Amino acid sequence: MFRFKLETLLNHSRHLEEVGQTELARAQRRLADEQVILRRQKKEKRENVQKLQNKQREKINVSDILLYVNFIDQLSKDIARQANCVRVATRRVNQKRSELVKFMKKRKTLERLKEKESLAYQQKMLQNERKLMDEAASTRHVRKM
Repeated sequence: MFRFKLETLLNHSRHLEEVGQTELARAQRRLADEQVILRRQKKEKRENVQKLQNKQREKINVSDILLYVNFIDQLSKDIARQANCVRVATRRVNQKRSELVKFMKKRKTLERLKEKESLAYQQKMLQNERKLMDEAASTRHVRKM
């Protein structure tokens, strides 16, 4: 019976790959969430800029315009912070993806090695069976004489 001597390591590699897939999925969800927040903030800023432009066409006082300008400035700062969060999340996704690729390569290498050793074992068993059959045939031949 064939027994792969690195089966424990192969199982561990499979486990690491599964964990890596889970972490990548989590990082991708986080990135998607951060991107949604960024899009929402940009939309809010566009809407407020549009409101300010509409208000400027009307006759409004300076304090109201300053409120809009200050709010838009704050939105710009929030957008910059959120864009940084998106960059960090993107780097994390890329890192998790490269880790997963590394885990997958290691697992595939071990699986190829297992296949190779299994094939070698099967060939050796076939060779031993042929030897046994040849010996049995030669023994029968000797008995007939």
